[in-house]
Amino acid sequence: DLPGITKVPVGDQPSDIEARIRTMIMSYIKEPSCLILAVTPANSDLANSDALQMAGVADPDGNRTIGVITKLDIMDRGTDARNLLLGKVIPLRLGYVGVVNRSQEDIQMNRSIKDALVAEEKFFRSRPVYSGLADSCGIPQLAKKLNQVEPLCH
Repeated sequence: DLPGITKVPVGDQPSDIEARIRTMIMSYIKEPSCLILAVTPANSDLANSDALQMAGVADPDGNRTIGVITKLDIMDRGTDARNLLLGKVIPLRLGYVGVVNRSQEDIQMNRSIKDALVAEEKFFRSRPVYSGLADSCGIPQLAKKLNQVEPLCH
């Protein structure tokens, strides 16, 4: 697990924190044996995804990158990520998995992981735009996909 990219230094962080983090991330993901999880929020412009941009540099053919799309539950009304999840926007050989994580409020209210997983499945099954993708979305499906990926070490 690598850190997210810090764009603005906070407190005593060095002024070049973004460059340092990018260098560290690239040192890991350039390795041919590395499986890349490019985590991107659905409520932001995919063209601006640092994760997908860096994965594209390290894995230009998309052979060892899985796109993980978060925050599907807080997208602007009238928008959806169906084409993204289907790989029609930026194709990846290993595909995409949509997930709905617990919110900060869920965590503060002590919502259990089990309850959150039930709510996540309900989210995908209850929305017509995602119902056909429900069997390939969610944290359990991401875990299954990770366990099914062939080892990258030869």
